[in-house]
Amino acid sequence: MKRFAFLAFLPVVLFALEPVNLIKDHSFEKDSEVWQTYAGGQSDLDSAVANRHDMEKAWSGSFSGSSDNRTPPGEIWANYYDSAKIIQSFSCPKTVSDIDSLTLHYSILPVKDDFNLTMVAYIGLYLDPEATTRWVPVYFIKAANLNNPTMPVPYLLVKVLNFPADTSWHFFARGIRSDLEILGVPSNAGVDSFFIVGWGKYSPPWRGQKVYWDDVQLMGYADYDVGVKEILSGDSLREDTPYVPEARIKNFGREPADSFLVIAEIWDTSGLAYYDAVPYSLPSDTEEIVSLAEFTPDHPGLYTLTIRTVMEPDESDEDDALSKFLYGTGIAEQPEPKLITLEVQGFLKDVVLRVTYSLPQGQQGTIAVYDASGRRVERMKVTGSGEVSLSPQASGVYFVRLESGGFEVTRKAVVVR
Repeated sequence: MKRFAFLAFLPVVLFALEPVNLIKDHSFEKDSEVWQTYAGGQSDLDSAVANRHDMEKAWSGSFSGSSDNRTPPGEIWANYYDSAKIIQSFSCPKTVSDIDSLTLHYSILPVKDDFNLTMVAYIGLYLDPEATTRWVPVYFIKAANLNNPTMPVPYLLVKVLNFPADTSWHFFARGIRSDLEILGVPSNAGVDSFFIVGWGKYSPPWRGQKVYWDDVQLMGYADYDVGVKEILSGDSLREDTPYVPEARIKNFGREPADSFLVIAEIWDTSGLAYYDAVPYSLPSDTEEIVSLAEFTPDHPGLYTLTIRTVMEPDESDEDDALSKFLYGTGIAEQPEPKLITLEVQGFLKDVVLRVTYSLPQGQQGTIAVYDASGRRVERMKVTGSGEVSLSPQASGVYFVRLESGGFEVTRKAVVVR
């Protein structure tokens, strides 16, 4: 394998830092131990259930976090003050000037299917935990028939929203730093942690809900964070042409990244086919184009390229890697001759290809499907114009070819099951 004697790079100095997600593993997918979870109350703790993983419902990825206090705790009818509180939090030691905004998706399942019996969920930041006055900015999401909460000093109530009258996913977005500035919180105030809470209470009767949280992003400015902004190299592999993995690498942080690795891996169906690692450094808030060693495929087929960065410390994991499919094949897409048309639509949920074709004057032809190695896997006769459905059985790259009267046209399709 030939290695380049230099790195191709293009320094780009940006005029403003880009915010990054300060919550690592933010969507609960990895059940990271950095998420602290507390379920409690003034009665039976079984009424308060918190999940970092929740297969029942998710907005994105494979999992969502949830809090569930729909079950009343103990003998609530005898005690007006019974409650069940669920807190999920993430430590993020920063200052207010480091924070930019918060976005997340949430969904509410009411107690006894009645939104009139729902209580409160809230979102916020703990600030200045060591100071005499602890600032706690809170965003309340409450049942529409409840009065707006009043918060005693030193708590700050920033925004009150009513529960939506459905169980769909809803988007929450706030400019936390601007909210704090309006409230007079100093920019150098310390941020201890971010938290989300589900709260059930006997009001009476029992009020509770199940709240799903997903795709949580606390955006701000990192001191140490490098990542992959874009893969620049193409997606075609040929056995006689070396392929050069290339990506735009960014130091998102405010501090220099003096030592980190840029790693490229190419996988095929049998395992790792290629690996290269380049030691690198970048000044703060800059990006460069990095080229890695050549790769020449030894067989046709579907490959996956992943380019990632590795640095310690790194305050945001989600921008550390990007991947794309690479298509190694001896078959190429061919231009469309006059009077013959062929369109291959994207896969639907039933994983069926919709192929639309047109031949002139009722002429006959054939439509065939080939895998990446050139083996024909399906063939049918067609006449005139119309639409047919094709269902390849395995993941991979396929080519749909229309032939008629000595003319042919080929289109590429990708099956991912």
